[in-house]
Amino acid sequence: MARSPKTVKTPLTAETRILALHGDEAAIQKEHLDALRAALEKAHGAVDTYDFDGKNATLADVFDELRGYSLMGGYKVVVVDPADEWISAQRDGGALERYAANPVDHATLVLRCKGWKSTAKIEKAIAKHHAVIKCEQPRPAEAVTRLVSRAKNRHGMKLEKPAAQLLVDRVGVHLIRLETEVDKLAAMAGGAGHQVIDRALVEQAVEKGSEEKAWAVQGPVLAALLDDGAGGSGGGRATRSPGGAALEKMRELIDLGGLPEVLVTYAVTDLTRKLAVGARMLAAGESEARISQELRLWGPEKGLTLRAIRALGAPRSAAALDRALTTDARSKSGFGTMLRNLECLCVSLGERA
Repeated sequence: MARSPKTVKTPLTAETRILALHGDEAAIQKEHLDALRAALEKAHGAVDTYDFDGKNATLADVFDELRGYSLMGGYKVVVVDPADEWISAQRDGGALERYAANPVDHATLVLRCKGWKSTAKIEKAIAKHHAVIKCEQPRPAEAVTRLVSRAKNRHGMKLEKPAAQLLVDRVGVHLIRLETEVDKLAAMAGGAGHQVIDRALVEQAVEKGSEEKAWAVQGPVLAALLDDGAGGSGGGRATRSPGGAALEKMRELIDLGGLPEVLVTYAVTDLTRKLAVGARMLAAGESEARISQELRLWGPEKGLTLRAIRALGAPRSAAALDRALTTDARSKSGFGTMLRNLECLCVSLGERA
């Protein structure tokens, strides 16, 4: 059974002979690989890199390269990427464990993976004397801090925190794209003679991402659903049901806000998915912090979504998701217009189970 190895917390050194990097965040994988290469270059001078496609390379291909000496006499880094299938192919032979116990001293093997599907023996053999590092996407708050540091250290500019937060909202927690956007914004600010990247520049230069566009729908619809119609908000709203409030808000977004029906349908369906997943996790005893992390909630979205999860509970939220998926299927199959189906969905969302 596959297990997740412990993340190495010590710096990579010139003595690292095997480095296994696994996880979805390519930018963090690259950082660790660059750190390893820097340590090796400091200790050995020139470093030659040899890349293998893990989907096609054989065990013999990689080990022959590791054991052979560079024609230029330099230290070697042998990279297998992606290494997922390559590692899986070695699970029963024991060759990788044997190599980990007695690696060559003139080369380092780097395994870049999406996941980690090793046997306990491979995991133990590599983790005992070498480096296994999990490379996950940072949390939104961590991404903000990272971007502020990048602007300062690489460009000598101040990236204001609200600007960094908006950038993460619009792009998502995808480090390579985020860092590219910071570099672009720094060039724009510098070209205009400024040393500060503010929120206004981000609003001008970075297009709204799908998540922010979706929240433009989900926020108002959630707020409407949470209006229970009993205490009301004044102004005659006490007689309006949550479903009616959601319907009214949805029509405002389409008729007055000019949002496409397909975008609103997607956003409402995605909202019901979040509520159903969150309510199921809450019923299973998960903390709200863990739910927020799983659903990638933060800022105003976090508080409102968690409040709705608590209010609806697992049965109602699951039923809402089922209705949303049925509505989407009906619209795509030609049963009724998309707008009419969406109206029925918004009314049904306010129904009590």
